[in-house]
Amino acid sequence: MSEIVGVMMAKVSVIGAGNVGATCAYTLLKNKIADVVLVDVVDGLAKGKAIDMMQAGAIEGYGQTVTGTTEYAEVAESDVVVITAGLARQPGMSRSDLLGKNAAILGSIAANVVSQAPDAILVVVTNPMDVMAYLAYKLSGLTPERVIGMGGVLDTARYKYFVAQALDTTMTSIEGIVIGAHGDSMVPVVSDTKINGWPLLEMVNHEQAHQIVEKTKNGGAEIVSYLKTGSAFYAPGAAAAKMVDHILSDRKDIVPAAVYAQGQYDISDMYIGLPARIGAQGVDEIVELPLSDVELEALHQSAASVKTAIAELKEIVPAIS
Repeated sequence: MSEIVGVMMAKVSVIGAGNVGATCAYTLLKNKIADVVLVDVVDGLAKGKAIDMMQAGAIEGYGQTVTGTTEYAEVAESDVVVITAGLARQPGMSRSDLLGKNAAILGSIAANVVSQAPDAILVVVTNPMDVMAYLAYKLSGLTPERVIGMGGVLDTARYKYFVAQALDTTMTSIEGIVIGAHGDSMVPVVSDTKINGWPLLEMVNHEQAHQIVEKTKNGGAEIVSYLKTGSAFYAPGAAAAKMVDHILSDRKDIVPAAVYAQGQYDISDMYIGLPARIGAQGVDEIVELPLSDVELEALHQSAASVKTAIAELKEIVPAIS
């Protein structure tokens, strides 16, 4: 942690100064959550964006600092490191298509980060996120509690958006969660979704619920189809910053996140989106919610897709086999 006028301020490093990383960094600053180090291999990219963000502080009223750099030495003593670097998904590209190239990128990042900030909590955003979180855990040497994937916070936000659209209500009135892999096999927990305390399934019919689920699953791909040359970044960046806030505040709130399952929901030895209490030490507890038979089966199918991807990953990175 750094010190500002006698007050200890958390330090967060964001690896990757693209749209997602920069949005995460700016959200951390604007919400006065932490001082930030923004790292990118492209010379000048992180530094230029950092200066821009610092100048925005005079308008927004935050006093937190951001440093832009290409040097991992600046990451030293970070409390949390957010990894966003990697190739973005292009139209027609699945998350699994990204596996090989992003595995190489993340492997290099993990080694550099742990050498400089061995006590940090890692938050993985790079896609395919569940598999990349597993890779970061295996390569970093950290305990699984200290490596977390961000996807569930983003997926849940998208779910709430589509529920709100369907019912013409506010997103803040919705209680709901999305579990499973961050991808087409994600599982919105419809059976436990409420709007102002009322069960969603008492407000929509089966077909309407199905449409909401399908829109949620395709939420990221829809944005890619419109942007044509990139992917979503406002919501992913905000979701990563929110995950950091949960860690630094140590409230141990229940958050949907990609965590290392060790028998919960009858799933083991993989990262997958599950409800978890998140705090200053990382994952404090994986929470087992009551699921319908259909939802539990869908979760197991989602886990099977992650297992297949991990098997493919082990062919690409034999060191983790």
